[in-house]
Amino acid sequence: MNNQVFENDGEFGPAPDADSSGLNASLAECVYLVDDDLEVLKLIGTMLRISGYEVRAYSAPSEFLDDSKQLPPGVVVTDQHMGLIEGTEVQRRLSDRPNHFKTILITGYSTTSLAVTAMKNGAVTVLDKPFECSDLLAAVKEAFRQLKHADSFDEVLPPVLPSGESYLDRLSVRERDVIELIYRGSTNKSTGIQLGISYKTVEKHRSSAMRKLEVASMASLVRLLDRDLGRQ
Repeated sequence: MNNQVFENDGEFGPAPDADSSGLNASLAECVYLVDDDLEVLKLIGTMLRISGYEVRAYSAPSEFLDDSKQLPPGVVVTDQHMGLIEGTEVQRRLSDRPNHFKTILITGYSTTSLAVTAMKNGAVTVLDKPFECSDLLAAVKEAFRQLKHADSFDEVLPPVLPSGESYLDRLSVRERDVIELIYRGSTNKSTGIQLGISYKTVEKHRSSAMRKLEVASMASLVRLLDRDLGRQ
């Protein structure tokens, strides 16, 4: 079992732009941690609380799923491997309320099929253990941004282009490399390793590419590429 969570043991800093996240007043910054490893719950929970988030921790995914019917909107950070109920199953059971919860999946055993399934089902991202504290904080911040604009994530994809044209043609060579790897199920960390660039550079290229592709979420990105690549 991979018990290492963070790549370093440095002090936890504040959440990026935590005081200027612009969340709706009705949307509490609540993060729901779901992991059957109590030490992981404690470690991640402490980091998130220090960073200014309200945290509710669950060591049993079934208990969280039972409670979820009454819980306020928030971000779910769930481990993948938890015995009878895996993280992707938690995500699937929450999928009937995509504007109520946004999910971040963490795993020590990432596979292409896992990442593809999670992204197609609307995961904000999949984080490979061990990861930097800043990676998780950035993912949580992005998840709350998506919740704030939840209605827009039932988004209509940009229009189909004339035959022979592709939205991917708008991208630089490096942006296209990044997007195609992510589309095939590579995590940001794995993409960086394969391309010989840093995690932060992957994030920069991904964000730039999504603006050019006119999509606001990873789920919409996958849908767009499913549609456009299927036409080629």
